Amino acid sequence: MDNIEKITFPFVPIAEWTFTRPYTAPGLFAYRYTQALDLLHFPDFGDGNMTREQRREALDQHINIKRPLTGIVIFLNVVALEDFIRDLGMRLSNIENLDTYFSKISILAMTPQKANPEKPSKQLDKDPVPLIDFEKLNELYETCIGIKPINKADFPRLYDLTIIRHCIVHNGSIIREIDLPRFQFYNVTANQIINPTADFVKETCHFLYTTGRNFENTIRDKIFKKVIPSLNKDWVETKPKLILDLIFLFNFFGKIPTGDNLFSEDPEVIRKENENKLNELVNLCIQDLTKLYGE
Repeated sequence: MDNIEKITFPFVPIAEWTFTRPYTAPGLFAYRYTQALDLLHFPDFGDGNMTREQRREALDQHINIKRPLTGIVIFLNVVALEDFIRDLGMRLSNIENLDTYFSKISILAMTPQKANPEKPSKQLDKDPVPLIDFEKLNELYETCIGIKPINKADFPRLYDLTIIRHCIVHNGSIIREIDLPRFQFYNVTANQIINPTADFVKETCHFLYTTGRNFENTIRDKIFKKVIPSLNKDWVETKPKLILDLIFLFNFFGKIPTGDNLFSEDPEVIRKENENKLNELVNLCIQDLTKLYGE
């Protein structure tokens, strides 16, 4: 990773940057206050003789001068990835009989912590490993499932985005000088505002979403490849609970059956129709599973 060529982390200059003096504690506090309130106000581009394209362009440009807006979008997507990794691991650890195939699957669960009356805000559970340590995450899943679900080549960018996330939450979307040596993927400067362009944010969020989906698909593929070949030959008809649990866990639904009574006003008719649709949907999922992983 030492020879990686860094890319420049872009930002749009903000006029208020020097006015609030965020280098000081009172200035940073005021800056964060105005950041939050400024998100509530957008200009009205509906009047005048602007064309639809001109209004769209004006709004896109205005997004760039909404001080924390693009940074907050990155923050929300980094947190979404962290929460997804945590949630998927917890749900996997709770699947009944999955430990028959993966004896250490329970280590993906969070560990309950005793409540401390002297620390009422202390978190009551603990992750098995820090979710922003992607090397340890890979080691964790290699131990319990036998795979490394996060691409090692993506580590520098992912680590940098977790630093960005921290600065957005705790330092008013400003990059601290102390953090500069930690950046591996982006070229940044001390006290740089985290206010990249909308196009940059969209591409970054796509990267984070793709990382999460690849994480999920790698785990799903490994589990189904191990579980399905071990089942009795009639599993397609019997539909073992483990398979149904995994289908719902991974939201393994790619086809939607149609229904004849979707708009009925009779609750019982709707309930029955929903039940029939669900059964049909599960059958379609099982058909896909047999094609992917054999009967």
